[in-house]
Amino acid sequence: MSNPAATVESQVALTPSSTSTPTPTNAPSVEINDSQGTEVEHDNKRLKSAAWQDFVKKKINGAWKAECKWCHNKLGAESRNGTKHLLDHIKTCKSRHARKGLTQSNLKMGIDAEGRVTVGKYVFDQEVARKELALMICLHEYPLSIVDHVGFRRFCGALQPLFKVMTRNTIRKDIIDLFGVNKISISNYFHKLQSRVAITTDLWTATHQKKGYMAITAHFINDEWKLKSFLLRFIYVPAPHTADLISEIIYEVLADWNLESRLSTITLDNCSTNDKLMENLLGTMLDKLPVDTLMLNGSLLHMRCCAHILNLIVKDGMTILDKIIEKVRESVSFWTATPKRHEKFEKQAQQINVKYEKVIALDCKTRWNSTYLMLSTAVLYQDVFTKLGTREKMYTPYCPSNDDWKFARELCDRLKIFYDATEAFSGRVGGGGCFQPASLVGAGGGG
Repeated sequence: MSNPAATVESQVALTPSSTSTPTPTNAPSVEINDSQGTEVEHDNKRLKSAAWQDFVKKKINGAWKAECKWCHNKLGAESRNGTKHLLDHIKTCKSRHARKGLTQSNLKMGIDAEGRVTVGKYVFDQEVARKELALMICLHEYPLSIVDHVGFRRFCGALQPLFKVMTRNTIRKDIIDLFGVNKISISNYFHKLQSRVAITTDLWTATHQKKGYMAITAHFINDEWKLKSFLLRFIYVPAPHTADLISEIIYEVLADWNLESRLSTITLDNCSTNDKLMENLLGTMLDKLPVDTLMLNGSLLHMRCCAHILNLIVKDGMTILDKIIEKVRESVSFWTATPKRHEKFEKQAQQINVKYEKVIALDCKTRWNSTYLMLSTAVLYQDVFTKLGTREKMYTPYCPSNDDWKFARELCDRLKIFYDATEAFSGRVGGGGCFQPASLVGAGGGG
């Protein structure tokens, strides 16, 4: 038989979620003194102090005790003790703050569809926060090591103490899991899509790594007639970048997304290697699919990039014009060579009341668009260059003449047409917006 001295004789407190009144048998009348005054509890009466939301009153070994629901510590609960010590314990109970804080609600303000301010509940969720952190790293291309940075961890602690920052291996796994979930979602989206899908590729070599990478993007018009784009694959391409290798990679991506029979076009740069690539790819596809699954039996499958064609045209012309703008290039190079020279250039602009809003920058000779940006900025500060040419003896030999500036302005006007057309071709939205600037290449660039 159990020891009656160690037996809990009665329980008269309610849990916070209970709505009924306890009816213990043989429960004695209990007088409770709290900081607000004296209240007497008789049989079938609720304990009224706020402290009893976090305590259970029990009679143990003949003495009334208040047991904390969170840490299970037992404090005195005789009538003479009152409840102030219970309320003080609630404020400092670490178990209560740690566990109850996970579901603690705060007010969250928002704006509805009609622009009205709304107020709702906000509950912190560790899993949602982890997902958003993974999305942030992907969106802004942050390194995985950001989660190890002391400053980032301190910021997270100040922003939300309940958030537990994970290791870089954990966040890497979260990103891979997130990719898997989104891939399934997009695959289901493609399965229901009624339209065909156009593919574009972009292949480049990273200058700091000397490694080749390729991005494969899908473009389509959804059921609401809106142009959409999804990045299907960002992949490392080992050297050499042969037609056989790239065609194999593209086909693997198409098969992985079940898009082989849904294609409209594949856009590649205008070069002989890509002609061979498309021959290989088309041959592989026709071996596995009927020819009528392709639009017009595949006659329009290979599209050459308009932006790349424009780039080749302008680069060919710039080989002749490059020497004529050499003075302007040398001037920009002179005043951007050191921070001290650049600071002197900026001060000179202030002295003659020329706003220095666009910073001069030297171009890359092999990229005509950077040459256009250099010229379009330099012509804004013709007066500054001219003034410095009369004051700085070291710079005087490089200072452009009025004819040099005149030619630079005329070249800028013509390059702008090609620059705007390239920007339009390279855009992912505004389906037909590229036709107007493209037509201006012939209309405005022929002079």
